[in-house]
This record gives sequence, C-alpha cells and structure tokens, in this order.
Amino acid sequence: MSLAKTFMSGISVLGLTGAVLVGSTSIAYIKQVEQTLPDHKQLISWSPSEGTTIVSSDGVTLGVHAKEHRKFVPLKAIPNVVISAFIAAEDGNYWKHHGVDASAIVRATLSNLKSGPSSRLEGGSTITQQVVKNVLLTSERTFDRKIKEGILALKVDRDVGKDRVLEIYLNQIYFGSGAYGVAVAAETYFGKELSELTIEEAAMLAGLPKAPSAANPFINPGRALERRNYVLRRMQENGFISAQEQQVASSAPIMTHKPDVALAENDPAMWYAQEAVRRQLLQERGAKQLYEGGGQVVSTINSRVQRAAHAELRRHLVLEDRKSGWRGPLKRGYAGVIDWSSPQLAKPEGAEDWIVSVVLKSDRDATLATENGEVTIKGASLSWATSKKRANAVLRQGDVVLLADLGKGLELVQLPELQGAVVVMDPRDGSVLGLAGGFSGETSEFDRATQAKRQTGSVFKPFVYMAAIEAGYNAVSPVLDSPIAIDQGAGMKDWRPSGGSSGGMGMITFRRSLELSRNLSTVRLLYDLGMDRIVNVATRVGFTMPANASYAMALGAAEATPLEVASAYSSFANGGYRVDAKLLPSKDVVRQRAFDPMDVAKMTSILEGVIKAGTAQKAFAGFKKPLAGKTGTTNKSRDAWFAAYGPEVVIVGWIGRDDHGPLYNGAAGGSSAAPLVRSVSDAIDGAVSFDEFSIPAEAETVRVNRKTGAIDENGDVLEVMTANEVRQLEPIVPEENSEQHVEAEQNYTDETYDYDEE
Repeated sequence: MSLAKTFMSGISVLGLTGAVLVGSTSIAYIKQVEQTLPDHKQLISWSPSEGTTIVSSDGVTLGVHAKEHRKFVPLKAIPNVVISAFIAAEDGNYWKHHGVDASAIVRATLSNLKSGPSSRLEGGSTITQQVVKNVLLTSERTFDRKIKEGILALKVDRDVGKDRVLEIYLNQIYFGSGAYGVAVAAETYFGKELSELTIEEAAMLAGLPKAPSAANPFINPGRALERRNYVLRRMQENGFISAQEQQVASSAPIMTHKPDVALAENDPAMWYAQEAVRRQLLQERGAKQLYEGGGQVVSTINSRVQRAAHAELRRHLVLEDRKSGWRGPLKRGYAGVIDWSSPQLAKPEGAEDWIVSVVLKSDRDATLATENGEVTIKGASLSWATSKKRANAVLRQGDVVLLADLGKGLELVQLPELQGAVVVMDPRDGSVLGLAGGFSGETSEFDRATQAKRQTGSVFKPFVYMAAIEAGYNAVSPVLDSPIAIDQGAGMKDWRPSGGSSGGMGMITFRRSLELSRNLSTVRLLYDLGMDRIVNVATRVGFTMPANASYAMALGAAEATPLEVASAYSSFANGGYRVDAKLLPSKDVVRQRAFDPMDVAKMTSILEGVIKAGTAQKAFAGFKKPLAGKTGTTNKSRDAWFAAYGPEVVIVGWIGRDDHGPLYNGAAGGSSAAPLVRSVSDAIDGAVSFDEFSIPAEAETVRVNRKTGAIDENGDVLEVMTANEVRQLEPIVPEENSEQHVEAEQNYTDETYDYDEE
C-alpha cells in the first residue's frame, strides 16, 4: 500500500471515529438538555396576559388596565389576509416544516457571511421557534437556549399543532405603541377591527414585529413604508396575493389613525368611573391580578347614565364658569397658512371633543376657521363675555380659541376654573350607576366624587330635621325663625348665626323652614334637640362626625364626599335603610334599618316641597317626575350642592373650586347645583325609573295650607301623618304681613348659608 493510500485510510478511520464521537457526544448533550426543558404541552391551555377589562352593566367597555394591552382573538376570527401577511413576513415555509426550517437556517447563515461582522445577523427562526422563545424560554443569546428552542419547536409542532401555535403568535407579539397582539395593533394604528383591514394594512402590521420601534409609522413612516412593501413582495412571491394586488397595495399611502394619547385606552366620559373601579380592584385583588390576569370585570355603571353625568357636568361647569367672565384666547396672533398639525393649534388637555379654531375675521360677528371648515359665531351669543354683544369686543384676527356644542350649536367656550362632581346611585342596593369626578380626567385624576371631602352646607339639614321628626315634630309643627345667640362657654363669644339678607321670618311651619332652608329656625331646632341626637342620626347613614361636634357642624360645616352624601340620601329613597355605595355587583345586599318608614315618608313629603315650592323650584320648573331633594351652600359660596332622590335613583351634584375659593358672587345650591341635577335627571330618564313615592299602610294624608299648616281642602300640600297627628292638628299664624316674611318668601331661591361661629 502506498503512503498516500495509507494516509488516506488513516484519515478516513480518524474521520469516522471523530464523527462517531461527535455524534455520541451530541446525542448525550441533547438527552441532557431534554431533561431541563419546560413542559411544551402547556401551550395547549396557555392564555396571554390581558390585564383587566372593566365593562358597564350594559356591556360597554369602560377601560382596560393591563401590563400588556391586548385582546385575545381566536385564530378562526382572524382574516386570511392577516394570517398570510405574517406567514409571508416571518416564515414562508410555515405550513411545510416541522417546527424548524433547515433551509431558512442555511439561508440566514449565508446571508450573515455575506453581510460581514458589523451587520445585524439574521436568525432564521420559525414562527414556532419564536413562540417557544417568547412563552417557554427567555431571550438570552446562548448556544444552550438555541438548542432548547430547536428541540422544543419540534415537539410543539408535533404535539400542539400549527393552528394553535399561530394563534398564540398573533396574540402574543409586540407591535410597538403599547400594542400587544394583532387585534390591539389594528385598533392602535388604524382604528379598525381585524375584519376591516386591507391588504396593505395587514402587510404593515406584519412588518412591525421585526422592528416595532424602527418601523413604527407614527415615528418613522418612511421605514414603515419600506417594511410594508417588503412584506407585500413576500406575499406575492408566496402566492398569497396576485402581482396586480401587490402593485396596487404598494402604491397606497400609509393611512394611520393615531389614538388620543391622553386617554389612549379609555373613553373620556368613562374615565372617572372606570378609575374608581380600578382603585377598588387594586385594593382587593392586588396589582399582579389586575394588570396581568383580571379578565373581564362587570361594574354597576350604566353607560348611558355615565355619559349623561359626564356631559352634563362639563356643560354646567362651562356655564357656571362664564359667570366669572371671559379670560381670553388660548393664543393670539396666529398668522399665515393654517397648519392644523402645528403645536400652536394643539388641543389643550381637557378639551376632549371640543374644536380648536382660528379667528379669521371679527366684527359684530366672527368668522372662524376649523379643521372641518369655517364657522360663524354671532356677537349676540357672547353676552356672557362682553356687555357690548359684539365679537370684536373679545375676539381679534389670529386668536386661537375653542368651540363646543353645548346644546344650541357651536359656540365660544373656555376651559373652566371651576370643578364639580355628579353621582347617580340606585338606593335599593347602593349600586353606583354613574360617577363624574371632575371636568376631565385629562386635566386632573383627582376624583372629587369619591375623594373630595367638602363641607356639606344645607344638604345636611334633612338629617337634623329627621332627628326632630323622631323627637315628635311633624311638618306642621311651629318653629321660630328669628335671631338667636347661643352661649358657647366660658371665654368664648356667643354664637349668633345669620338669617340671611331678610333676617328672620318669625313663626313658620317645620315644613316651610326646611323648604326654604332657613338657618335661624334650624339653629333653634338644634338647640332644642341637642347635638347627640343629630350625631346619632348622621352616623346611622354613614356620615363621619367628629367628637364634640359643634352646632356649626350640623348646620353644614360637616364634611363628606358626594358619594357619601348619595349613600346617606339613599336611606330616604329606599324607605329607611342604610346602604353603602358599591361599584361591583354583589348577590348579598346588606341593608341596615336606619329610620322608621313613617318618618321617612314625612321627610320625603317635605323634601318634595323643596322642588315644588322651595329653594330648587326655579331649577325644576316644568319637571313632572316624582322627585325630592335639598339644596346646599357653604360659607362664602365655596360649595354648591343639590341632592335629589326618587324610589329608584339618587342624584347628587356638587360644584366648587379645588382651592376652596368662592365660586362667584351670588352662587348657591339652588341656582348652581340644582340646574345641574335637573339636566342629569332629564338626560337619564328612561335609563332609570322615576316612580311614585309610596307611604306606609298605616299613614294618613291630609291636605293643608303650605304656609299655615291648617287643614284646607284647597291646600297645596298633602301631608303624611299618623292618625294621632291628624287629630292634634293646630294651625299656626305666620307673620305673613311682616317685611321679613314677605322678602323671604319672594326670594326663597336665594338660600342663606352663613353659619360662621364667632
């Protein structure tokens, strides 16, 4: 044998021996790795992290709270064009390989050798391998992880199946802009459902997972276009679309729909309600479950009621704010061609659905440009801004201002400095139907409906009068409305509460005292009853009263949130039971008896009079539904309240300033908050029921004169009484001809509110 043959034979033997050794080592290594692999069959039952979707009781999405914002969509609901786009972009041989594509690995290797060491390396991973890496393994760049990925991909393809793998992939991947999964990506970039996507839109989405930031059309539209057209070519090469379809789709511009970045996931009208639910869920369930696996949570919120509460609060805050005058435009001196994408014309936070406009011409009337065309604002509509009723008194060319439809077409508006809250509740079980905690969640996350403790003013008075009813008073009992001085103890001045501009009214009925929200007669009741009785009644319905509560506390200095006021008034609405407010439905309704049903019926009859002939009469003129309520105003008009109720609904409205400053000169519950509650009542009629009030079977009714309390078959009040009270009826003789009495009766909508202690 020649040396060459001997050498070649030796090399062959060594090569064979080496191959055997390498093969044996590889098999041993693979067996060792297999022992450390996670269970790949968990993918069969895997579900993505979706966070928590909060929905209303009528099925409307209020908000989504998730670490990764996604909506799971089954594969059968994903259009073929979307599936084809992703397969073409990521794994053209998906339906042919068994989890690992050898040809793709070879192609990637050759491409990497050509590109050189400084270029970004191609991976050659299949969709199956990507699912394995993202769900079962980590993203670490090691040889061990890559081997594990390949082994698992083969097992997954065999045992889990291609349809399930593709379903996981399309719901799991990240698309940039906070969007996880193809369904949320379609909404984020195009404002569409998956079924509405065009070929070019599907291709653009399919191009994002490789580079969700670099190819983001919001940030880099040029790169996004290149990536999209690459995917379209791949779709045509793989036979998913025709050459003509590719050509048409490639020539189409990228038309994205950028979401509202301030409230990207939520309808502004739903913000405060869903945020209140979120806070409760976070407290009860913890952050991990809330943001990663809360599923769908049904709340007590009714979407129609919620929209009405939000819309009417915004409208009334604008109207109330106008009483303080016009503060000027957003900007002055905008000139040149109008570029609606300019930061100078950006919509300010809180504007929500309002319109940014530029004044083109201003004379008696004003012509303004909007993104949708020109608008004329009549000078006569600006009487709140100028006494001249001419547009050029407040607007000049180049002014940037806001327009909104407050119910009578577009008009000039400004972001209000006032704040407010609305709560709508079902008094039967405490379900919160609507909750607006401020003008806009864009400008302030502070929820004034649930978090703002404000002085209650005269909305607290009915609980004082309830204590009096329990002590033996009734609607026709005489009370003296005249100045009083109360000794507060050694070293302290006497307390002399004000009776308002009209002073005292003299002897009046218990009913009239509450209907007109009289302070002096209320203080005399307080003095007669003692604070212990008042505190007892208040705490029964959930008010928090301090130790050693003063007389001023009972006259309106006590603090509560609008939600707490709504809960307290529920005890009048439901016949005398305390119910606590709830945002999540519960089968067990805990109701504690707070008041006797007869006493509640008496109180409700009086509070109906507040709306029919008292401090809220003007606001509720023409309102035909059964409703009872009470106005409230605090010192120096810092807070304006109105609480109303029927057997199936409680509505509380509050208006004030976050800095506790005065609202404006003359502000009061009857003129500021009562109109808000009236408009909410009108808007939710049909969504809630305004049923007639019922009275206990043992109650008797008697028609009396409202002012004197005397039995009068032509009287305007039907009093609810016990049989014994009817027998003991004795009319009072009010000082009807006194100057003070006449003025107070004529000006009953100007509620008195001064309860300062001296």
